[in-house]
Amino acid sequence: MKNRTICNLLEISITLAILASAVAIGANTNASPLMQTLELFNPTPAHILITEVYYDTYVKGDTNGEFIRIHNPTNSSINISGWQLTDNEGVITFPCRTIINAGDSQYLAYNATAFYEAVQMQPDFEYGVDSDPTVPEMTTTRNGIKLHNDGDELILMDNNDKAIDVVIYGNSNYKGAGWSGPTVKDVKYGVVLERDRTEPRLEYEDTDSASDWDDFRVYVVGQSHFPYATFNFNGTITLFTSPDSSFKVIVNAIENAKESIYLNVYQFHNFYLMDHIINATKSGIEVKVMLEGDPVGGIGDEERYIAEQIVNAGGEVRYMINDKANGIYDRYRFNHAKYAILDDQLTIVTTENWKNTGVPVNNTFGNRGWGVIINNTDVTDYFSDVFFDDWRPESRDSFPFTSGHPIYGGPSQGFEPNRTIMTGNYTHPFDSVKHSGEFSVSPILAPDTSLMQTMSIIGMLKGAKESVYVQQLYIYKDWNSCTDNKNPFLDAAINAARRGCDVKILLNPTYSFETNEATIEYLRAIAANEGLNMTAKFADTERTGLNKTHNKGVIVDRSKVLISSINWNENSAMNNREVGVIIDNDAVGEYYTDLFLYDWNSTNIQPPIVTTVSKKTIF
Repeated sequence: MKNRTICNLLEISITLAILASAVAIGANTNASPLMQTLELFNPTPAHILITEVYYDTYVKGDTNGEFIRIHNPTNSSINISGWQLTDNEGVITFPCRTIINAGDSQYLAYNATAFYEAVQMQPDFEYGVDSDPTVPEMTTTRNGIKLHNDGDELILMDNNDKAIDVVIYGNSNYKGAGWSGPTVKDVKYGVVLERDRTEPRLEYEDTDSASDWDDFRVYVVGQSHFPYATFNFNGTITLFTSPDSSFKVIVNAIENAKESIYLNVYQFHNFYLMDHIINATKSGIEVKVMLEGDPVGGIGDEERYIAEQIVNAGGEVRYMINDKANGIYDRYRFNHAKYAILDDQLTIVTTENWKNTGVPVNNTFGNRGWGVIINNTDVTDYFSDVFFDDWRPESRDSFPFTSGHPIYGGPSQGFEPNRTIMTGNYTHPFDSVKHSGEFSVSPILAPDTSLMQTMSIIGMLKGAKESVYVQQLYIYKDWNSCTDNKNPFLDAAINAARRGCDVKILLNPTYSFETNEATIEYLRAIAANEGLNMTAKFADTERTGLNKTHNKGVIVDRSKVLISSINWNENSAMNNREVGVIIDNDAVGEYYTDLFLYDWNSTNIQPPIVTTVSKKTIF
């Protein structure tokens, strides 16, 4: 209390001195010096919010990794000198001359070094151990704050001991001022409790209740917070599909690169794409490749070989890894993105991995997937920021290719790459198309923006007026962590049918058969019971000659198109790093609508679903 009193007296004297100086000078500004100073040093300011609480941490002993974030949502700077945070056991106090500017935030870390390891930035204050002498210390009382994993309270109080903001979680039985109703649901370890934002204005919710903290998104420590953005421009976009034209288009882009190629892809198995990447590297082009460190089935010798060859040629390869035994936790369940950035000018976004099935050399064989090249620096700048946020070597989960490493090193001794080019009987009727004109492009990121309710994918579906066409590898009809266990993407598509839209949903028959079978039956039942113009069925890959439908695409009103890596399951949208784009343009919509209807009409009459023993066919 003595420290707070001294701090308050010091701030009052500083305020009076500045006020006297301002009045004497009589500066001519839009706001009077008196008002500017009162805004800066208001002793009873507007509402500061607690916006993040990281209490159940990866760090051994938990407390060392804890941190808190506070935010000033007002239009004025606020003096919080002498303010306190308490968990009703310990107290931490802000030092003198602590001002939080309008719209700014401050991070308070128990251990500044542990905080940096988690998020690669320095906190504004340290309140537990003095691990970094460059970070200011907060005053602690009764051993400071040590948040309980199973439940606790966090109360921000001003100089008059008034509760400014309160957060109650888990099994806390707090009944005091600043909170009403049940506590916030406890989070799993490694997850940051983070306050929700409204849409579309993205203002923090503030009802002093658990509803302020119940967003779909799960905020794992270290993950990015990229905003939803839309870029309107006059330029060019190249449209392509797998297997028809993807290899040709991607190779052409690589061969025309002049300075840099940054690739983030879940899996890279195609030796012929590797050849072109290596040629680019040897010609002096900067090459960085980010891969998933633990894909389903593990990293095979093909990918180890490719990584080794790229590194030997002068490129860089990193993996996003998870190694709990050594205290390394990946920011995303899977790095499942599939995009590339060339010369800070072009962005390639696809639904396909760089595998022999995803980007096949011979276009008579391969998966159905969509792709696009966007020629716009603003879009590329956005994705470049995403790439380097994921790439960052300072993060422990970003691990470099290391020769001799049993997992992230070269292939097994004696490995010889199989360069057989697979062929099939697909007729590849769709060539790539380059369009010029006015485009609207919105990057989509999981988990950052994938589950927004008024924008992004759900917003796109909610805005449908005439038609919704969905082509997916698989769709889970139930998401355990969502309201009524409903898949929010699928629910938005069903609601579009209820508004009178023509809804067509096409799923793959040779992967996740039972999952897709259940979803098709579910959709057919709803359509029949409610009389909706909604149809769901399996693609006839045998008739088309496609290997499988690996697409993750949506078309709304034949003018808005989603091309992404996002499968319609909750892990993909909530936990993975995924990347996509929504493009609003009639010509783009027409191209992908023709593609979709070609696959849709591969069989006009689909017989009832019959489950075979192998689960590989549907007839």
